[in-house]
Amino acid sequence: MKATRLKWTPAVIMALTMTLAACNNEETANDPLADGPVAAQVTAGISGTRIRVSVHGQSAAFTAGDVIHVVADGTAAYDYTLQDGGSWSAGSNPYYFQDRNGVSFRAWYADPALIPAANVIDIDTKSQTVNAENGWNQWDILVTPVVSTSVSSPKINFTGDYAFSHIMSQVSFVFKAGNGISNLAALTGYTVKDVTTDASFNTQSCDLTTGSTSGNIAMTVTGEADKQVDYTPIIMVPQTVSGTLNLEVTCNGQTYKTALNPPTGGLQAGYSYTYTVTISNTGLEAGNATINDWFTNSDRDGSGDVTLQ
Repeated sequence: MKATRLKWTPAVIMALTMTLAACNNEETANDPLADGPVAAQVTAGISGTRIRVSVHGQSAAFTAGDVIHVVADGTAAYDYTLQDGGSWSAGSNPYYFQDRNGVSFRAWYADPALIPAANVIDIDTKSQTVNAENGWNQWDILVTPVVSTSVSSPKINFTGDYAFSHIMSQVSFVFKAGNGISNLAALTGYTVKDVTTDASFNTQSCDLTTGSTSGNIAMTVTGEADKQVDYTPIIMVPQTVSGTLNLEVTCNGQTYKTALNPPTGGLQAGYSYTYTVTISNTGLEAGNATINDWFTNSDRDGSGDVTLQ
């Protein structure tokens, strides 16, 4: 039997060329890296369900100009800024997917004045600094869970279950004038005593490590000629509390002391607690902590001024 030899006519060559071109086009269409590295697309929001994070009952949200720090695989960080139109932009330095491997992302947010040193933020809550423009406490850090994706789906979605949430605790005090106290004009300060005041935040892993330093958080306040005054919240390190939280309040030159019942489970990450404390001429009376919306200084209506002692 004789083998049939293919005759390389112009028609045959053209048909083969078209077939090979079609295969190459199909491979290119299915390869997201065919034209080079692909830039990540970021969306982000603040959780309103996983923890109590809202302002006056409204879900908290980022505003134009806010900067989040997106960390890829626990190493390189990329800064994304929220634009007026609602999109996030890293300018000329976005994250680029270089291959088809999966990548794990986390992100964190803090007041711009808080600058890490060697990828670590050392936290000392004995100092409480609040941004005068937006009321944001310097230790109020937000973090996302891990989001894993790849070049086949280059959107990094930090919303829903993967949205930003607070990693510290917030404590607020509402003071009331009781028996023998006509108003709170003579209220000058309060101190939360013997609590853990230090922690460290790793900006690469986005993990918070509680320290072991015990100290006092002493605040100077401006009294008001009212029967009730609520002050700017303080940020505290999440911690278990053995026994009670000790509080001292100075009013009219007199220092009053009381023991506060700690919240069940201690001071937990992402929770905002409020204590209502009544000051009378015989001492302090305090109720149990209530869990409330997370506040910034600018959210508190009728608040008195407060500074670190």
